[in-house]
Amino acid sequence: MSHEVGAQEKISYGRNDRFLGGPVGGGAFWVDDGGVPVAKIGGPKEWRRTPMIDVRVGDTFSVGGQVWRVTDIVDADSPSAYLLATRVG
Repeated sequence: MSHEVGAQEKISYGRNDRFLGGPVGGGAFWVDDGGVPVAKIGGPKEWRRTPMIDVRVGDTFSVGGQVWRVTDIVDADSPSAYLLATRVG
């Protein structure tokens, strides 16, 4: 699915098929030693060199030629953890 700049998507455990060139899914969420929430997300075929990446709020990632910024990671230490990403390019 193609998204307009400013669109927002939620990534939780499992896969989200709504990304153009996706899917993207959450593999793990945690709080690092500095108290910062982190998410490990897995991506589409274009990520084959690094199929899982660690992201924090403010980081960007690209899927299907669309650039996304992590805007929030919610409840990183719980089974209901998720991140919000906003398309920026």
